[in-house]
Amino acid sequence: MIKPLTSLRFIFAMMVFLSHLWFLQDESPFYRQLYDDIFYEGYIGVSFFFILSGFVLGYSYHDKILGGQIKFSQFWLARFARIYPLHLLTLLIAIPLSFKGDSTEWINRFVLNIFLIQSFVPSSDIYFYFNSVSWSISDEWFFYVMFPFLVFLMLHRRYLKFLPVLILLIPLSLLLVKETYHEKYFYINPLLRLGDFIIGKMLYRVYRKRKDIEILNNRKVANLAEIGSIVFLAVFIYFHDNVPQGFRYSCYYWPPMIVLIYTFAYARGFISDMLSNASLVFLGEISFGFYMIHMLVLRYYHYLPQKFSFLQHMLPVNHNAAFIIFGISLTFSILIYKFYEMPANRFIKQRLGPKI
Repeated sequence: MIKPLTSLRFIFAMMVFLSHLWFLQDESPFYRQLYDDIFYEGYIGVSFFFILSGFVLGYSYHDKILGGQIKFSQFWLARFARIYPLHLLTLLIAIPLSFKGDSTEWINRFVLNIFLIQSFVPSSDIYFYFNSVSWSISDEWFFYVMFPFLVFLMLHRRYLKFLPVLILLIPLSLLLVKETYHEKYFYINPLLRLGDFIIGKMLYRVYRKRKDIEILNNRKVANLAEIGSIVFLAVFIYFHDNVPQGFRYSCYYWPPMIVLIYTFAYARGFISDMLSNASLVFLGEISFGFYMIHMLVLRYYHYLPQKFSFLQHMLPVNHNAAFIIFGISLTFSILIYKFYEMPANRFIKQRLGPKI
C-alpha cells in the first residue's frame, strides 16, 4: 500500500460528492457560484480513480501475473470480491427509488446492472439508473477483465508503441464527434475510458524503472514536487471554463492527474507524511464505500420528505443539507466497510478461491 495515494482516494471521492450537491444552485449567489466554479468540477475525481487504478494494479499485480504467482482467474476473483458485494448492496438499496415506467424496461436495466455492463449502453436512462455512480464500477470491471492481457501486451515493444497513439486518438475524436455525444462516449463508455486506465498502467512502468533514482527520492525535491503537483492541478481547475466540456470529461485533466499520482507514489515529502496519517489512510480505505453510498443518501434525503410530510421540516434543502448528507454517508461507509464490505470480500475469496 502506498499510503499517500490511499488517502488521496478519499479527497477525490469528496470532490465527486461535492459535484453532486446540485441543490446549492438554488441557494444564495455565493453558494451558486461556489458550486458552478469549483464543486461541479469535482467529477474529475473519476479520472483520478481510473488512472490510479491502472497504476495500483500494476504496482500490486504486474510481477505476480508475469511470474505465474497468480492466475488470471485468481486476479479476477480478487477484483470481483473487492467491488461486487458493495455494488450489489447499493443496487438493492436503489430499487425503491427506481420503480417508474415500463416493468420490462426496468428488468432490462436491472439485468444490465447485475452484470455490470450498463456503461456500454450509450443512454443516460440506463447507465445512470439505480445507483447512478455505479457506471464507473461497470467501467472498472471492464478494466479488470482487460488488465492481465495488457500486462503481457506491454511486454512487446511493437504493441507498446501503438498505445500512446491510440490514447492520442481520444482528444482528436472529440473534435469530430458532436458535443451532445461527448458525455455518453468520452466520459461514460468503458472502451474510451480504458485510455485513462492504460495511462495509469504506463505510468507504473515509468515509476518502476525510475523509483530508485536518487534525486527523485531527495526530501527537498520531493517537497517541491508535491507542492508543485497540487498547484498544477489547481491551475487546471482554475482555467477549466476556457476548455470545452467534452475535453474536461475526457483528457483535459490527464496531465495534472499523472503528475499528482507519480509524485505521491514516492511518498517522500512533507505532504506525503501528512497523508500517511492513520486516520486519513483509513478514510482512503473506506472511500469506495463513501463513493458508492453518497448518491443514494442524497437521493433518499430528497425522496423521503416527499413520502412523509413530517420530515420536510427535519431535512432542510439548503447548504446545511450538505453537512447532513456528508455525515450520514461517512457513517454508513464506515459501518459498511467494517461489517459488510470486508467480511463479504473474505467470504468470497474463502469460498471460491480454493475452487479457482
